[in-house]
Amino acid sequence: MQLKCILSVYVFVLFFGLIGVMVLPSLAIYYIIYPFTKYPQDTFQKLASYIYKTFYFLVPKIQTDIKIQNTLATGAIYISTHQSSLDYPLLGMFIPKYLTITNINVKNIPFINYIGKLIGVRYLNKSSIDEVHSIFEEFEEMLNANRNVLLFPEGTRGDGKKLSRFKHGAFRLSFKTNKPVIPILLDGSSDIITKGDFCFNNLDTHTIKVTILEPIYPNAFKNENEMLKYVQNFMEQKLKESRC
Repeated sequence: MQLKCILSVYVFVLFFGLIGVMVLPSLAIYYIIYPFTKYPQDTFQKLASYIYKTFYFLVPKIQTDIKIQNTLATGAIYISTHQSSLDYPLLGMFIPKYLTITNINVKNIPFINYIGKLIGVRYLNKSSIDEVHSIFEEFEEMLNANRNVLLFPEGTRGDGKKLSRFKHGAFRLSFKTNKPVIPILLDGSSDIITKGDFCFNNLDTHTIKVTILEPIYPNAFKNENEMLKYVQNFMEQKLKESRC
């Protein structure tokens, strides 16, 4: 087996090993506070963020450069570029009180599915209109309660070269709830591992850069289409500038 594949196996085992070690004490804390708080998942997300930080600290050949404001906005729709499977834990390190979605179906893996829900991950079955509607209703409730939603507007992982065409979901939510969209530029993870590949691309040391931009409000636009086009162009321009 090539060394880059051995490194991938180590990273995979490390991530799920940390989850396994922390899950029982995390569940214990979760159920202790459950009767006393409306959103017990907040504590679980905090514990998960420590797991993610430990994971990135222990992973060789990967460095992170995260530029965020001292105080992150709440009641907002965070939208991020998406380049690899490494992105979820990186964003989960610092975004609080959020719900997000995945198109990876883990419903047939009960324990993983349960933990995912506690962390704030919802499986999006695009073929079921009822399920899509139900998830976006939950997103609206979160935003109206001054909490956050995290979405990847490209809908899937990109190649890191150019942003794919944005989907409408985040911008429709923004107009419906009158909540801002906060763009996140996440760049560099596609240099480490690409979509559809298990092994790392090489054994070089890479840096994943994360930059949170200023909020963009829906009342500055006539409709969601205008907002979508502006935000995509804005993020593409900022991404080009960050690479210069």
